[in-house]
Amino acid sequence: TMSCVPVVDDGDEVCANCGKEGSDTIKLKNCNACFLVKYCSVDCQKIHRKQHKKACKQRAAELKDEQLYGQGHERPEGDFCPICTLPIPLPMDDHSVINACCMKGICKGCDYAAKKRGMSDCAFCRTPLPDNDADRLALAMAQARAAKKDPVAINFLGEKYCHGKLGLQKDMRRAVELWTEAAE
Repeated sequence: TMSCVPVVDDGDEVCANCGKEGSDTIKLKNCNACFLVKYCSVDCQKIHRKQHKKACKQRAAELKDEQLYGQGHERPEGDFCPICTLPIPLPMDDHSVINACCMKGICKGCDYAAKKRGMSDCAFCRTPLPDNDADRLALAMAQARAAKKDPVAINFLGEKYCHGKLGLQKDMRRAVELWTEAAE
């Protein structure tokens, strides 16, 4: 009996059932479900079916999973920490820190590790972070980047207007304007 793994004889493909080599006169056809084996005829495929069925179903399921799980749903670049390159867990606001100096979101693990090593600067760009009046300086940094049309900074400002943070008054209309500008 032949096996259900792709059968190769001196580099030439052969029928999984009878062992005939493929040639100009004998065209071998793939199993349409798993693509693991080839057959010289429908009769050979039917004869070999009982022996091949289990491996075929398993490989067909693997191919379907590869197709399903390989589609879309990739996270955008900004969802990964630029330091450790790991995806930032969702919800990202709870698991990341954004510094106004560079507008890079880093995971709280990298932020913690930097602080534990005694770094008081931005863990990404090394810009010194202010000790006092931090909100005012962070707002000034974000506004400077937004003035240069940085979409991340514009979105950041929109978030701060939405929630009334960094000393800004809560203003949903301004937040929506900023988010629209950032999206463009």
